[in-house]
Amino acid sequence: MSEIRTLSDVKQSGLLGTSNFDSIINNSMQVLSENPELISQRGMDIGDTPISPMALDDDYTPMLFSPEVMASYKRLVDIINVPETAKEYSFVLLGKSGTLGGQKCYLIDQMIDCNSQESDLSSRVTKMDEQKLNQSVQFALQNGYDFISIGHTHPNIPEEERTTTIANYLSGEVRDSEYIREAGLNLSLQDFVSYESLYQYFAKNPNIRTAQTVIMFNGEMAMVSKTGSKLSRSAVLMDRTTGEEIYVSSKEEYNKNKGNVL
Repeated sequence: MSEIRTLSDVKQSGLLGTSNFDSIINNSMQVLSENPELISQRGMDIGDTPISPMALDDDYTPMLFSPEVMASYKRLVDIINVPETAKEYSFVLLGKSGTLGGQKCYLIDQMIDCNSQESDLSSRVTKMDEQKLNQSVQFALQNGYDFISIGHTHPNIPEEERTTTIANYLSGEVRDSEYIREAGLNLSLQDFVSYESLYQYFAKNPNIRTAQTVIMFNGEMAMVSKTGSKLSRSAVLMDRTTGEEIYVSSKEEYNKNKGNVL
């Protein structure tokens, strides 16, 4: 796949498969054309174009997390809500397929730190250590894991930073029609671009499921996976020991509360 740098590249790439995000992409392009300082000052483009997790079809294959992974998830949610540690932290999730009540599921028992140097961490850009990522993938292959997800966090950024995001410039009508929330509570097109490399790496091995996982500061876990040309979001995420559910947003909830969001 050729390198993707701009929104126009995304539209021509086909990486979004059958998912139709043309409306939000076109509206984001309009925002950038009307506010060129967003690109010149912050380099915004695909990295700041918001995609709502709710815009994806839901996949109800249960994702069951070990107590250790749940503890790591909760710790990340805590630290990305503290101003001093509100950064984009990188990780890899590993799991193995199993059954639950006769239904296929995945048992996720590894959450591996893949952060770059602490000094390189940012509140708006993901920087994953490629060596740690490669080691994690090799560990997975050597130990029978058939679920591999790259992941990172979306921290609670200061209010002054929220005002410089594309989401802030979109009209209320567009935000509502596309289920866009405040900065940090959406996916970005860059998340899909980053995931595509992992998906393509295992495209010829259908026995391995891949995903992109984003942990947001409100506790939501958006886990996006691709099968063929179809992108979907995992809708059943829980502690495999206690049954505690991890929050996944819904269109119904958004419509009920949209008067209280950006």
